[in-house]
Amino acid sequence: MTTDSFERSAAALETETTIRGLLGTACREGVELLDATACAISRVIGDLLVGLDEHTTSGRPLAHGHEYLISDFPLTREVVMGGQARWVSRLDPDADEQETSLLTKLGFESLLMVCLPSGGSCWGLVELYLEHGHFDAERAELATRFADRVGALLERLETPDTV
Repeated sequence: MTTDSFERSAAALETETTIRGLLGTACREGVELLDATACAISRVIGDLLVGLDEHTTSGRPLAHGHEYLISDFPLTREVVMGGQARWVSRLDPDADEQETSLLTKLGFESLLMVCLPSGGSCWGLVELYLEHGHFDAERAELATRFADRVGALLERLETPDTV
């Protein structure tokens, strides 16, 4: 997790010319940059979180195209509403039961969620998963920087050029 790694990932994102391409590359680069097992990007639509893209090294899909009510997951709601990164482990006895139940169902030990900002709000959610281990503040800060870069590029792609 070096500056060179971040810049390499950012350069890979910069080559994308479509939103679909950007999200796919962001998932792959997120896994590599943050040494995660999987990454998913979901779109926030009101109280609904809709899965758009994912990448996993575990061999198990994350349920691409999934839909969840944000209000059913308090930690997720905190990220979407407040914009701050949050992480959870199913081994943490104080963790929210809804969040840990979903982690168990997906077969992961830990989850890091960061807001994907675009257009001045939380456009979506970047979810990073670990089969084993935990996330920490350092990884959360790196994931936030990464999501900010993805969001800036997303904003550029969503805004048609006016010449």
